[in-house]
Amino acid sequence: MLLCNETVTLVHAVRGDDGETYACTQVTGASWYGKAVTVPSADGARVQNTYKVRIPADSMPPGVTPCTGDYLVRGTVTQITRAPADFAAREYFLISAVGDNRRGRLQHWAVSGA
Repeated sequence: MLLCNETVTLVHAVRGDDGETYACTQVTGASWYGKAVTVPSADGARVQNTYKVRIPADSMPPGVTPCTGDYLVRGTVTQITRAPADFAAREYFLISAVGDNRRGRLQHWAVSGA
């Protein structure tokens, strides 16, 4: 895949009896694309950033799958205690759609959100 030169961190919430903890998984070799779109709101229209990230299948660590509701952060994040407050200064998004395109020639995960 072209332009797969980004490092991203997949942040997954793990809910347990002691509260919520976060698992951070670094992925190298992803492509990151973001753009601003206009969406309707109660006050007329507002601008919102949307993102599309493609992660080659061989770049994703074994046993890790992006899921709806996870966060994807551009760059490396090692420890999270409160999401998204701990990485609010970085470029990130809440995953709203995951496409499993691991068949054919260009096998990858397609992850998008806002």
